[in-house]
Amino acid sequence: MLSQNNNSSVISSVGDEIALKKLILSAKKGDSHSFELVYTALFTPLYRYVRSRVSDTDLVNDICQQTFLKFYEALPTYKPEKSPLAYLFTIAKNLLINHTIKKTFVPFDDFFQETHEDESVNIVDEIHLQRLASSINEYLPSLTQDEQDVIRMYFYSELSYKEISEILDKEESYLRKIKERALKKLRILTQHLNEEN
Repeated sequence: MLSQNNNSSVISSVGDEIALKKLILSAKKGDSHSFELVYTALFTPLYRYVRSRVSDTDLVNDICQQTFLKFYEALPTYKPEKSPLAYLFTIAKNLLINHTIKKTFVPFDDFFQETHEDESVNIVDEIHLQRLASSINEYLPSLTQDEQDVIRMYFYSELSYKEISEILDKEESYLRKIKERALKKLRILTQHLNEEN
């Protein structure tokens, strides 16, 4: 079954990947129910990716809707050898560029509250996390575009290295290095927060 668990990759096994490709082939033949299942399986990581780049919720929803519409319109020519998630991210990225929103970020604390609400969280820890999160958003533009993309896809969209590799067309080992380099830069840039405590 296609995974909708936010804590794991979208495609949790080889069988899921095969099932997704079968659904896409059925959708190409006009089966709207199959397309609905593809939409359900891939919406969350797409939404999180777009949300990490845009703070306006209405615009996020519009971009996601337009992305799936363009995907649906392109189904007759879509080749299932390419990852559908990579295809969707590419469409979304192009739509974002068209809307000229390259440098608008959602505050991480708002994003965190929307996706990880937990009333049992210690208020001191929550305040510290919010300070750290806002600092990360403040320093994210200091990273290279590749570093920003990897951080957004890995932490916001919760994609696996394999999925990010397909989207960015880069080796998984290289992506791990990019993530580590980005985290190291963020640690250095946010070091003053730890010194203030």
